[in-house]
Amino acid sequence: MSTRYCSSPTLHLRIGKSRLRTTLYATLCLVVAVALWLLYVRGYGSLVLVLSVLVTTLLWHLRKDPMAGLELRWRQGTWTLERDGVQQVITLGKRSISTPWVIYLAITDLSVGRSGHLWLYVDSASGQQLRGLRARLTLQH
Repeated sequence: MSTRYCSSPTLHLRIGKSRLRTTLYATLCLVVAVALWLLYVRGYGSLVLVLSVLVTTLLWHLRKDPMAGLELRWRQGTWTLERDGVQQVITLGKRSISTPWVIYLAITDLSVGRSGHLWLYVDSASGQQLRGLRARLTLQH
């Protein structure tokens, strides 16, 4: 282990379900329904029919939180993501942002080179784990 990481604590963050994400999703559904209703009232019935199929499909794919159940780990300078025993070595991008209510992580899976992202809401993990992640992000950048 290099001297750079010898005194750094490990990070083990388990991502759980977020009520904040659920609330944001419900608000999005409501806004979309009102927008479609306003289009219908203005006489665009055929457009509403086409858009409702598209919007229903998109909202259906957004309903499940893909982050719930993931485990984000940092140990000795290496970031990993684990779900159901499958571990991926990742790297965090410079675009990662931390705010008081959400943490956005731009990630790249090193095994396949595919980019992605993680959204961690303030209630998706314990406060102590999120503080540790914020500290690790500050030290990394």
